[in-house]
Amino acid sequence: MTDLNEGRLDLHRSRARLIAFSAAAAVVFAVLGARLFQLQILSGTAYADRALASRTVVEPIRAPRGLVFDREGRPLVVNVASWTVKARPADLPSARVDEVIGVVARITGVDARAMRARYRAFSGSPYDLVPLARGVSREAALLVGEQRAQLPGIVVEVDPVRRYLDDSAKQNGSLLSHLIGYTGAVSGDELQRLAAQGYLPDDVIGRDGVEASYESTLRGRYGSRLLERDASGRPVKVISTKTPAIPGKNLMLTVDARVQRLAEEALAWGMQAAKVKQGVTIVMNPQTGEILAMVSLPTYDNNKFATGIRATDYAAYLADPNRPLRNHAISDIYPPGSTFKLVTGLAALQEGVTTPERTWPTYGCYQIPGAAPGDCLFDWNHAGFGPLDMIQAFAVSSDTFFYQMAVHLGVDRLAKWANTLGFGAPTGIRLPGEAAGIVASTKWAQQQGRPSVYTGELAQAGIGQNVIAVTPLQLLNAYAAVANGGKLMRPMVVRGETDAAGTLIRPYAPEVLRTLAATSEHLQLMRVGARQVITTGHAYNIRDLALPGQLSGKTGTAEFGTPKPDGSLPFHSWFVAFLPSRAGAADAQLAVLTFTYSATVPGNVSTEVVKYFLQKYFALRQDLRLDPVTFARVGRSQN
Repeated sequence: MTDLNEGRLDLHRSRARLIAFSAAAAVVFAVLGARLFQLQILSGTAYADRALASRTVVEPIRAPRGLVFDREGRPLVVNVASWTVKARPADLPSARVDEVIGVVARITGVDARAMRARYRAFSGSPYDLVPLARGVSREAALLVGEQRAQLPGIVVEVDPVRRYLDDSAKQNGSLLSHLIGYTGAVSGDELQRLAAQGYLPDDVIGRDGVEASYESTLRGRYGSRLLERDASGRPVKVISTKTPAIPGKNLMLTVDARVQRLAEEALAWGMQAAKVKQGVTIVMNPQTGEILAMVSLPTYDNNKFATGIRATDYAAYLADPNRPLRNHAISDIYPPGSTFKLVTGLAALQEGVTTPERTWPTYGCYQIPGAAPGDCLFDWNHAGFGPLDMIQAFAVSSDTFFYQMAVHLGVDRLAKWANTLGFGAPTGIRLPGEAAGIVASTKWAQQQGRPSVYTGELAQAGIGQNVIAVTPLQLLNAYAAVANGGKLMRPMVVRGETDAAGTLIRPYAPEVLRTLAATSEHLQLMRVGARQVITTGHAYNIRDLALPGQLSGKTGTAEFGTPKPDGSLPFHSWFVAFLPSRAGAADAQLAVLTFTYSATVPGNVSTEVVKYFLQKYFALRQDLRLDPVTFARVGRSQN
């Protein structure tokens, strides 16, 4: 047998080398042990915290948006649970984005192009959720959930969305859409500007009406919480709440939804009777500036915007020539016609052009000073009314009387009083999109490239034509200032803040913008003139309404546009009124205005609308409406 050890050479073992190796090994293990002791024992807590921190994020806690009630506590805006389909980019392969979104679009019925646009516009963390479709049906949400395996990155969640209600608590946003507005998704450009204020990529923001102008009040304050994520970045659990969310404040409008309904019904009737396409009715308390109703027709349904309006619906709104998305009460300007004679008359009295007792001749056609013979401006009856004082001229609405007042005032004194009464600048109501209007002056003319206005323009300005344009709200607010004794109020749409049940807990105070520098005598004289507009029959049979006060007001027709084949111009129709306890008193609690666009019919459509509104508002057993085309009685009074 062979010896396996045969031929093996035994090397000489160095005892010193063995000792050195052992010592080195001991040192290495000692160092590693010490380091391990430091990591696990001395610094273990710190490193554990650091490891946890790498898996935790601070996540915002959304604050519930505030509710909105009418002045009687009726809910008008509420938050309801709604299904939202969202996508998490980290879980959705880029190669399958179009395919997956296409499937979601077919299930939900939402436009695929809109969803793809939302997805691609998102610029947050890939682990954040991108809202693709809000307000989907429960059935669609369940179908999406059932196909989860075939739809990577798609998540269905329940989110709060706004619901807009009417006076009967039914889902019907069209009644108050121009006042309340709506919310919509924050755009990328807005997010860059608002991120520092806590807005998120999938946030909503007020887009119009009170939702926009009271955004900071309704939104509340977002809180924050510490959230743990797993190794892939997905949320696992909530560790702690760092800052609690503070809900948005609830608001009470000055508007009474029942009065809004009555005003809308009356305006819709008048527009249909005269085949008018646009109209406005505003109801106000002259003493406080509170808006009790503000109707602009045509209107729109803000519930369509609550979950993201369909492209076809939005295109239809934009294509409508009557512009239903615009609040015609504050955003459009029109010549006020004879209703502006209040301004001209008060200015002439205050500036000493005339006195209450002085009479002036009136003419069938007023010769424009400095113009060629025969270059004249007609009175509305083409005959004149003989000598008139201020009250008489206002009552019969003599154009040639007020031409003279304007010419003797001069353009800048007329403009001064127009500005004093609130024309030429926004009223300050807290609603977006308010127009300033136009008031002619020397400065205005120079901005047009000429030294001043022409005398004919000045004369026509005296009756609210040519170089004067106002919003319906401006006109009502000016009349309210005369009706209340001389206080120009800031119109109010929000009465204050409420509790969750709609009870007012923090009222907002009315605001006086300025006190008119007019004597009480002259203000009272113009109020008496407004009463005589009614009693003389110039406003037809509205004088026969059995109202709890002495209705006072002014009619107006305002020409515009291009002449028709017969040479006449189309015209708008106005009527503005207030209801004091007696003629000339300054205690009116109700003022109402109606404007109808291109109401070119024999009657005054706006007067008939206000008449119908007052009948409904006071629950009168009378129906004195006249057909604005034929003047025939529309209804019968009840005994």
